[in-house]
Amino acid sequence: MTEAAGMVAIAAPAGAASAGVLERRLAAEGLAACACPLAADDAPDLAAAPGPGPVAALVAAADPAPAAGFDATTPTAFRALWEAEVERLVRAARAALRHFGAQGAGGSLVLVMGADGPGPAFAAAAGALAHFCRIAAVEAGELSPPVRVNLVRPAGTGRATPEALAAAAAFLAGPRSRMVTGTTLVVDGDRR
Repeated sequence: MTEAAGMVAIAAPAGAASAGVLERRLAAEGLAACACPLAADDAPDLAAAPGPGPVAALVAAADPAPAAGFDATTPTAFRALWEAEVERLVRAARAALRHFGAQGAGGSLVLVMGADGPGPAFAAAAGALAHFCRIAAVEAGELSPPVRVNLVRPAGTGRATPEALAAAAAFLAGPRSRMVTGTTLVVDGDRR
């Protein structure tokens, strides 16, 4: 699978530190990057992404959300993490797949979880996003040309740095991973 040369759009919540880290890492990998504006529903507006060429990849990052252990995970905390992680990234995926399909040039979609910690809310979000990524990759692979869909997530150990997550996202957004789709790349901080 290949995708057109072009911009890597970054969609992250307003003021998210992850956006700056991602932009620097993509530039270090030789990939042109731009911040993607968010529409009213908080989904990326790829048609409005600034840049010299078409959007070839979208890196959609969730802002880090606190993950808590079982006793501290109230229904409100669970819903907050679910909204911050799962719903935000699913909206980004839907917008990206519509855009890439209409553009007719293929592309790469990289979803990046922000939460990192133990607990049921993190486990539920990670499991849901991994499964969503696999299903979305199958459907996106049937587009002509195909779109790759991958997920980057911390291991839930509290050891994945924003820089390590950005490095994984840059790899998956770029051409070196052109044969990788439907994968969850776990950044575990080398926990041997």
